[in-house]
Amino acid sequence: MIDAAAGSTLFEEGDVADGVASIVEGTVEILKRGRVLATLGPGTVVGELSMFVPSASRNATARASTSVHMIKWQAVDLQDRLTRHERLATAIVADVAHVLAERLGRTTNDLVSLLDAVGTRLPVSELERFRSRAVQ
Repeated sequence: MIDAAAGSTLFEEGDVADGVASIVEGTVEILKRGRVLATLGPGTVVGELSMFVPSASRNATARASTSVHMIKWQAVDLQDRLTRHERLATAIVADVAHVLAERLGRTTNDLVSLLDAVGTRLPVSELERFRSRAVQ
């Protein structure tokens, strides 16, 4: 279990992705370049990329916006547990797949809104230039 005070940083962008955590109480902000991308609450996971990419690094910063109580599994321990407990592995992977699908849907909607705001007739070269600046 991990307890974090409001305002504390749980991890920084670029840190080694050493595990995944489930928020039990409180809220966590996910930030990229100082901008809040999402606010996550109880029942959501943080750091799920480490479950699938062992050499991953954090792609955003996580900060407790309120006091937070989380359950954390180290990446090394999680892989071993998933190997030994097939039913647990299936449930966790299904839950994480759902979370990732929701986040991809939100990201797609945000991108479409952005394109609507700037006009949909941008040349592909402009979209690539925008992408290279936005995903750093």
